[in-house]
Amino acid sequence: MLEHIREKAPRWLVSTILVLLVVPFALWGIGSYVQPDTTRVVAHVGDSTITAQALDQAMRVEAERLRAALGDAYSPELLENAGTRNAVLQRLINRELLLQAAAERRLHVTDTAVAALIQSVPAFSGENGFDRGLYESRLRRQGLTPVQFEDDLRQSLALQQLEAGLARSAFVAPEELERLAALWFERRDLRVTTLDWQEYVPDEPPADDVVETYYEAHRERFRTAEQVRVAYLELSLDALATQINVDDAMLETRYEAMKPELSDPEQRRVRHILLQVPENAPAETVEQARRKATELRAALLDGGDFAALAKTESDDSGSASQGGDLGFLSPGSMTPAFDEAAFSLAPDTVSEPVRTPFGFHLLEVTAVKPGNTPSLEAVRDTVRQRLQRELAEERFFSAAETLRRLTFEQPDSLAPAAEAVDLEVRELGPFPRSGGEGPAANPQFLHHAFSADVLAGDNSEVFELDPGRYAVLRVLEHSPAAVQPLADVREAVVQQLQRENAAAAARDAGEQLVEALNAGNPVDVQFNEITDIGREGKEGLPATVVEKAFALPVGDEQPRYAGLSLPDGSYALVAVTGRRPGPQADDSEAREALREQLQAIRAEQTLNDLLQSLRERHAVRVVQAAS
Repeated sequence: MLEHIREKAPRWLVSTILVLLVVPFALWGIGSYVQPDTTRVVAHVGDSTITAQALDQAMRVEAERLRAALGDAYSPELLENAGTRNAVLQRLINRELLLQAAAERRLHVTDTAVAALIQSVPAFSGENGFDRGLYESRLRRQGLTPVQFEDDLRQSLALQQLEAGLARSAFVAPEELERLAALWFERRDLRVTTLDWQEYVPDEPPADDVVETYYEAHRERFRTAEQVRVAYLELSLDALATQINVDDAMLETRYEAMKPELSDPEQRRVRHILLQVPENAPAETVEQARRKATELRAALLDGGDFAALAKTESDDSGSASQGGDLGFLSPGSMTPAFDEAAFSLAPDTVSEPVRTPFGFHLLEVTAVKPGNTPSLEAVRDTVRQRLQRELAEERFFSAAETLRRLTFEQPDSLAPAAEAVDLEVRELGPFPRSGGEGPAANPQFLHHAFSADVLAGDNSEVFELDPGRYAVLRVLEHSPAAVQPLADVREAVVQQLQRENAAAAARDAGEQLVEALNAGNPVDVQFNEITDIGREGKEGLPATVVEKAFALPVGDEQPRYAGLSLPDGSYALVAVTGRRPGPQADDSEAREALREQLQAIRAEQTLNDLLQSLRERHAVRVVQAAS
């Protein structure tokens, strides 16, 4: 199991961990002065529930995912509709259903597996490898505890096991792969020409009445977006921390308190033999396993080879092939009983049988790395920053409360609050609902900037931009969405009208040419002969033309022509003049990649079928999805 995780996790799960560290997906953090009802249930899934807090967390992750995927095209409005929120809720429901399916199948993830994955993440490693202090610090900044984070990883690994099993069941027969490879890797020779829309633009501009009619029919195309210009205050915990002065005595005291997390703990290389016994096993089964463990220990004390016995007797398949070796372990990385035995055992001795939730273990410590505590000078900056931040928190909470009180009591100005907490009133905009630069790219900032109360002239409530950053704003100028007068957009109207008319003319001409060519009639058109084209296409050849070409029938008679409109309004004509097998059809790597793609498609279908079955067996009830 451990070996499988080490091989597979870096492909997706380690990346997921890094995303979780960057995305402020947890709502614990510093909190909000308008606390949501985090216990409110939004859905029931069998005997489990999904809370409003869990849905809000998932919505934050979705916002960051969309922002990364869409870039400048991202708009917070994508998250404001009920459809998006319901879609995210359905994903949470599916996850809970799959977790229940994993539990039914007794898919279990060991503490060793979770620890190995965490220790492999670069974000948790310092100069000497995995750094538990750094690990806990990064989690703390996101409002998470190790228990919460590790439980989430354990669930993700269980789901990975479930999905891997589904993928293995999505079998692709050799003869089926043969047929698909022949089709997929086929090469074709094409005959292509394009009727450029610009060649069909009339010489004379459209008449005034035509322009007016077009404008009236397409007024919404010429609507300006609603925009606001705002004033705002931003309160930052990090900024406050830099203003805190600390002396050497304070640093020394804080250093002593931080020593446990700053120190590299002693690490021990451990190998084990596991005799698996369920926690709820009958007493007779437990006793049989204990006796066998005692017998194996006696054999080891009598000179038996630990690695050889681990390979033949251990039930931990991940470590058995390595002679039971688990690598170097840190305190707290295993179950308490295992941990206590491993760190109290003298090197090169075999432990008594150790009982854990997984069964009985025989342990041997094969190497020890002593712990190390850095000097204050080596970590002075780290200690100072931690101390400054902790001392700043009280000031931060007090300032946030002052902001909340004064901006509520004096809703028509930010000045009194700014003066009270020594903040600069900044201005930003104008920007539309889709966002702008700086804070205007933040979904919460946009939500409050365009809220009804703020547009009516009041200050917004104090809201969280990110963990450790609060803001409050008011609108200085509001420009509603409006259709621009024809006089202001006449040139744009004429350009759009002429382009649409030219595209229609190109399409009509192209359709007539296709009809004539397929009837065998001569036409005065020059075609380009393009040879050896695969489904991947070719630079300069529109993908839609390639797609159309591979959809055309190919026979021994004259080639069939087809036409299609291109995104810019031009019209393309295409015919297939030849076909042949592609070299990839016999390429083992290419065929294997194709097999994996087909298997992934089938695995996804199997997963969808499983989810449908689970929804039928487990009662799913949505309480409130879009609030």
